[in-house]
Amino acid sequence: MTKMVDLINEQDADLVVIAGDIFDNSYDSLDDPDGIKEQFHRIKSKYGVYATMGNHDIEEKILMGFTFSWGESPALSEQMQDFVDSCGIKVLYDESVLVDNKFYIVGRRDRDKPGTDDGSRASIDDLTKDLDKSKPVFVIAHEPDELQETADAGADLDLSGHTHDGQFFPLTVAVHMIWENPYGELKKDNMTSIVTSGVGVYGPFMRVGTHAEICNITVEFDG
Repeated sequence: MTKMVDLINEQDADLVVIAGDIFDNSYDSLDDPDGIKEQFHRIKSKYGVYATMGNHDIEEKILMGFTFSWGESPALSEQMQDFVDSCGIKVLYDESVLVDNKFYIVGRRDRDKPGTDDGSRASIDDLTKDLDKSKPVFVIAHEPDELQETADAGADLDLSGHTHDGQFFPLTVAVHMIWENPYGELKKDNMTSIVTSGVGVYGPFMRVGTHAEICNITVEFDG
């Protein structure tokens, strides 16, 4: 955490985005909550830290990184949400915010584990229909899904994680068969999709053929 924050602060960032999976399915798995909170509060950026929750940001039984509630819709953990709020992170739950009257950030609930009672999440059309599209629209979606729908809805930038770039073989091969953009940058009409391999891991505490990273993105505004 300390190394991650040091690297973030070296970028002198205007905005810091966390694309979900802050936890690994258990608040109690945090070895040092106060120390983690201290590190999050060290993050420096002009406009703050924004995030969405991912499929691991709920309390579930887990074995080797895999959960056992397929087809169910577990609620988001209030303890996890309260902790993230106390870290100074603004989590967007199917909502948008206009930052400094310059650009929008739209945060989507997770596709597989949205944390809603009925397992639904708002469509990207509903989340963007009332936005002033003359301003840039940045979408945070934990899973890199619905890229065409997101581009059609007027997004300029779609930021995701989830895939870990496969993390280790053979998942490093499988993710390329599952996701249109499993890692890196992909143009989709007028939108750019960027998927990071993330800082952490799930399941075995190892990476083979992939790298933990923070992702430095430079956005140029027209006009």
